[in-house]
Amino acid sequence: MFDSSDRDHIGGHRYDSAATENVMCLVATKAYIVDYDTLDQANRTTTSTSNDSTALNMNTSNAAPSYMTPGHMQHVNYGQQPPASEDFIDKAYVTSIRSILKFACLLFSFIAFVCVAATPQCNGNQIFLASVAWLVIIMQVTIIIVFVFRLKRKFTGIDFDFLDFFATAHDAIYLLVSSSVTIHYCRNPGQVAGGVMGIFAFVCLAGDAVVIFLARRDESDPNTSSNGVR
Repeated sequence: MFDSSDRDHIGGHRYDSAATENVMCLVATKAYIVDYDTLDQANRTTTSTSNDSTALNMNTSNAAPSYMTPGHMQHVNYGQQPPASEDFIDKAYVTSIRSILKFACLLFSFIAFVCVAATPQCNGNQIFLASVAWLVIIMQVTIIIVFVFRLKRKFTGIDFDFLDFFATAHDAIYLLVSSSVTIHYCRNPGQVAGGVMGIFAFVCLAGDAVVIFLARRDESDPNTSSNGVR
């Protein structure tokens, strides 16, 4: 049988064992909590790193290629074509035979106007040629502006080619009549020179009208031939 001292010794030993077990449990719990916090922090770091990598990849994909220097950066506008300077001015029309004939007509008409305006009156005949020359200049300049700056694209319902042909033929006839009247009735050298310049302008407009007519006929021929083949 154990005496009281032995019982106290055994009880104290059991108490020390229980305290030790409690301390070990607390240490294990703290270690688990530390491990959980470390794992959570590592997951957050991994997620942040992956997000940064994704954002970096997106920025890299949206950035300009390496072969493009900053001075040659191109504007990117998805869904729309970049504006081109050659679309605003029709350079092909400026160098075409029609444009050359019109500019020549403008030159001759202006010379005719100056010649008849700087000379004495001849029963009002030179006024007729001066008025016609000035109206021809206004009409032909308007037609040139319409075709050079492609204004016909904004007014698709108007046949500007037909209007050009009609106005050119109309101006040519008026120049022929007014120039012939001035040459026939006026004897002043300046007025006769103005009438001759009017005839030259008439030739240019007549040639322009022929070119327009042939161009319209060539445009209608392929449609006619294709309908015949069918």
